[in-house]
Amino acid sequence: MNAATERIEEMLRTREWSFERDEEKEMVNTGFNGKNAQWRVLAGGYNDFTVLILSVFPIECPKSQRQVCAELLTRINYGLPVGCFEMDHEHGRIHFKTTLPYDKELPQLEVLDMLLGLNLSTMDRYLPAIMSVIYAGIAPLKALEDVEKAVAKAKAAKSKPSLPRPSVQSRFQVN
Repeated sequence: MNAATERIEEMLRTREWSFERDEEKEMVNTGFNGKNAQWRVLAGGYNDFTVLILSVFPIECPKSQRQVCAELLTRINYGLPVGCFEMDHEHGRIHFKTTLPYDKELPQLEVLDMLLGLNLSTMDRYLPAIMSVIYAGIAPLKALEDVEKAVAKAKAAKSKPSLPRPSVQSRFQVN
């Protein structure tokens, strides 16, 4: 196993997540329960200087919907500061990819934890838009606007004063 993948394993152990090692690909494989769905996550050293995290969309896009789905993914990617959605047009596999280059020193656990959190929250945020384009026939622009409106509404609701809540674990939890 390469050093970057071992560092990912250390970060996942810190989160108390279970995972499986894929010795052949030198990656770790784990599951995630998001607010909107469950999916697989692959992470590890892509080469000797890059950490790779992939959130794998839970279904393959049907061939008939790949063109409109590609439009949606392009629209989403245009506004993202970090990471990107990708789709294999041959098989319809979709994933959200984040990478982190490094030089001689491996990334700190805190940085990897933030990268994983960003990856998971981005997949969870846009998953409803992807599903609505694939299965409900919603136009890509409308699906993206709907997600952004829902996010704005949730932020507005959070900003209203409320009664104190009991502490809960992070929403980023493994299957």
